[in-house]
Amino acid sequence: MLATERLSEIEAEFGAVVQRIVLVELDGETLRLIFYLKDGTNLRIAEQWEGGTLKRYSYYWLTSIHALKIGWDNAPHHTRLATFPHHKHVGQQANLQPSEEICLKAVMEVIGA
Repeated sequence: MLATERLSEIEAEFGAVVQRIVLVELDGETLRLIFYLKDGTNLRIAEQWEGGTLKRYSYYWLTSIHALKIGWDNAPHHTRLATFPHHKHVGQQANLQPSEEICLKAVMEVIGA
């Protein structure tokens, strides 16, 4: 999926529930955004697509002072987790947990936006 197409999808689906969307990178099938949420937190979004398949993602939810709340990603380096390569960092990078949230929609449901 082209990043421009994905950006349009994201804006249509989440534009009304976020305060502001800031585009950081839009290159081929790679997309980086920041959602500024109405509660003062922000979500750092990175997606890399190959055709219609989401290959790499990271969604990092930060407080208003940029402290980690939860960060979801599929970097293949935590092989001991049951949901490998999908995992999340809760409260700090070292607090690894399995993750069933493997797309932006699921992450936004956890956030409650």
